[in-house]
Amino acid sequence: MIFTEIKPQIEKLPHEEMVKAMAYIKHLLRAENPAYQAELARRHAELDAGQGITLTEAKRRLENN
Repeated sequence: MIFTEIKPQIEKLPHEEMVKAMAYIKHLLRAENPAYQAELARRHAELDAGQGITLTEAKRRLENN
């Protein structure tokens, strides 16, 4: 499959689904980058150590950006 085949499908997506698709593609493009892998590992370690935030706090932060 090539981009010209999926482009019309992407254009029909609702905004929220398009944002999800963009985030996934961005992740795929960075997945092999050692710095990105290290950052993900650091963030996972913070979550495992109880240093995460609540869903309510995450939404609040997103609304303020």
